[in-house]
Formats: sequence, C-alpha cells, structure tokens
Amino acid sequence: MKAEKNPIPIYLAPLQEYTDAVYRNAHFRLFGGVDKYFAPYLVLQNNGSVKKSTWRDILPENNPDVLPVPQILAGTTDEFVSLANKIMELGYREMNWNLGCPYPMVTRRGRGAGLLPHPDKIREILENAFAIPEITLSVKLRAGLESKDELSPVLQVLNDFPVTEVILHPRIAKDLYKGEADRNLFTEAKEICQRPLIYNGDILTADDARDYASREDVSTLMIGRGILQNPFLASEINGTSTATEKEKVQLLRDFHSEIYSAYAEKLSGFSHQQMRMIKFWSYFSESFPEPRKVFKKVKKATSEAKYDEAVSHAFRQFEL
Repeated sequence: MKAEKNPIPIYLAPLQEYTDAVYRNAHFRLFGGVDKYFAPYLVLQNNGSVKKSTWRDILPENNPDVLPVPQILAGTTDEFVSLANKIMELGYREMNWNLGCPYPMVTRRGRGAGLLPHPDKIREILENAFAIPEITLSVKLRAGLESKDELSPVLQVLNDFPVTEVILHPRIAKDLYKGEADRNLFTEAKEICQRPLIYNGDILTADDARDYASREDVSTLMIGRGILQNPFLASEINGTSTATEKEKVQLLRDFHSEIYSAYAEKLSGFSHQQMRMIKFWSYFSESFPEPRKVFKKVKKATSEAKYDEAVSHAFRQFEL
C-alpha cells in the first residue's frame, strides 16, 4: 500500500527498539498514512564509532520501501558534526537533532533534553551544523529538562537558524510520559517559534488528532505510541482507511508475521527474538479486544510452540 499525501501530515516518532527498519518498512507497506518515518537516534560510542545495530538500521539497503529521517543524539559540536558527516556519506541530507530524550542516562551526559538548560551550547552546535554543505535539519525537543521556563530561550535560538521544523513534545524531561502533555504550552510556543511547529504527545485516537489539529491550527502531527498501539491510526486520522473489519484482522496478522519472520532472520535464538517481540506486543496488544490477556500470554511463552499458541489465542479473540 503506497502512502499518499495526507490532509494532516503524520510523522512516526522515533522510539528506541520499537520503530526500527523492520517495523517502519512493514508499516509503510501494509498500513501507510505516514508522511515521514523518523529513525531512532544515532549516538557516538566512547571510541567514536556508532553501534553496529543502529547504523545498520539506516542503511539504504535495509530500508527498501521507505527511507527514514535519521536522528542525531549529540551534546557537543564534535559529536554532531561527526555523526552528520557519517550520515551524509550514506546519501542522506535531511536529518533530525534530538533535544528531547528524557532519560537520565542520556541527559546526565548533556545530550537530548540535557542540553535544554544551555541555549548557548545549542547555538554553538547549530552554527557548526549549518556550516555543513547541503544539510537539512529539523529539531525535536521537550519543554525543558526540569522547568518549562527553559523552552522559550531555546526556541529563540532556533529562530536564528534555518531549521526546517521544530517538533515539540510539551512535557518536561523529568516527567517522562507521566500525566498529560501540556497542550497550552504548545499554544504558547507557537507565539515564540518562527519555524513550522509540529505537535507530538498523547495522540492516541483519530478524534484526538482531528480535534486538536483543528483547535490549535496544527499543520502536522508526530505520533509514536498511538501508532504502535493502533497501526491503522495514521490512515484513520485522515479517513483514508478503506479496509473492512475482516481485512483489518488480516493486515494485523500479516504485520505480525512480517516482523516475527524478520527478527527470526536477524536475531540468534528464540530467546532474543522473544525479547524483541515482547516489546512489539507491549503496544501491539492494544489492537486486540483483551489486550492485557494477550500480552500476558505472549510474555509467558517460553518456546516457539508456546509463542505460536499465544498468537493464535490472540487472533481468535476477533472470531468471538
């Protein structure tokens, strides 16, 4: 299924160990509705290299159906320039800078949302980023590391550079995903930000998306967990989903089969495959009538036979 241009452009958010090339390509083929797929971040290791698995994830040959937007996690100019140049060697020009990762293991190193209290550092990195010929850069950020007061100075810095888009998740980092995203803060940010501002956070249903996009005059939405829970969500938002209920169940079957088979080829042994599939099912189970029972049974499967039984049990729910 080829994705057509949507009335409300939808971006798939990058989630580590969830929205990898296996997931992105299968989703594009079977469900569509997404205008841009963002790859989980690349970060330099202590020796200056990129972890092999995350590097393979953006290789063009591993993304035959849809090329992603690579994401950079960098806290210094040297880190940023090194990663950007590596990415451009693969033929990419468009990339995204992660100023939003909220996890302490990242922020303590001055990366992700850990940079938000330091607008001068952000300015320095951007000055060097835009010295790279042909680079096209968007920025994804949180409302702050510990305070929402950190957002305005960062947005004012971004205004001084030809950033293509600013993607805002209106929570501070220390909140992780607790509570509700502060949509009023997004409205305030629109008054400051002079670049296209994209909303990200807590879009779980088509009604959520349409109501919010209409009320706030939002031109584009980035969705992560909502699409992982309901792979049809992007096409539902724009009314482009034409599948019958029976066809939807078959698409879910095909989606699972493609991902399961791909991990069987990529990973060594059922235990490794099972670990990845548990992550997949932690969201995918929400597509089923009884998600908790489905996920519990999949999680307890200790062999391929038991896993197959758990999957069969899950899909039988649609027959009841």
